[in-house]
Amino acid sequence: MEDKNLSSLRVKNRYILVQEELKRYILANNLKPGDHLPTEQDLVQQLGISRTSLREALKSLQALGLIDAKPGEGMVVRAFNFDAVLGNLSYGMIFEKTELMDLLEIRETLELKFLDKVVGIIKKKEIEELENILFLMGQKAKQGRLFDDEDAQFHHKLFSPAGNYLLLKLLDVFWEVLHKLRDPIEVERDPIGSYERHRKVLEAVKSSDLEKSRACLSDHFVSIITRVRNAIQKKKSSSDAQ
Repeated sequence: MEDKNLSSLRVKNRYILVQEELKRYILANNLKPGDHLPTEQDLVQQLGISRTSLREALKSLQALGLIDAKPGEGMVVRAFNFDAVLGNLSYGMIFEKTELMDLLEIRETLELKFLDKVVGIIKKKEIEELENILFLMGQKAKQGRLFDDEDAQFHHKLFSPAGNYLLLKLLDVFWEVLHKLRDPIEVERDPIGSYERHRKVLEAVKSSDLEKSRACLSDHFVSIITRVRNAIQKKKSSSDAQ
């Protein structure tokens, strides 16, 4: 039987272990959103730690979206959502310098997989919204301008019919990280080509042709990956020559 009491951390490394012990306590006692944790004084006594160590652990759990501090009520369990986790994921991927090619591979795999769900169920109104986004992309492309915001909106709107909230959040995270990592290596931009590739994807989706939709989306990623690979190689050659 799992122990539902808090364990003393008097002789242990405090910071990470306090977090883990509090998470274990929440799960072991089957606490639900809105349920209260023991008071700060009780936690200090049961865990055998200082108030400083406890407060650091509580702040980190708040940042993760696991608990919340309510004035006059103390600490309560929050309903879990991925927003805080994904926010930290975005920062972590940039901080750890995630390989851009790895990121593109994951994004391509996800989009191709969920395209199966989108084709055939996407509604006329959603198609019209995609066409409006595409029109803005085309206008900017003809002027030689970039359209990063519209590009992100296009992919977000395209996969909205799949009804997967986590997918959309991941696409947002990947997009943010992609642009943070792409710009320093000076990836060549191709507004007209990018517009045309998005147009072909949308035309295939409109015709409910899954095979063609997948082929067009794959071509889109081939172009991105090729330009990223060339930029990485150019950057490497430049560094080696110095």
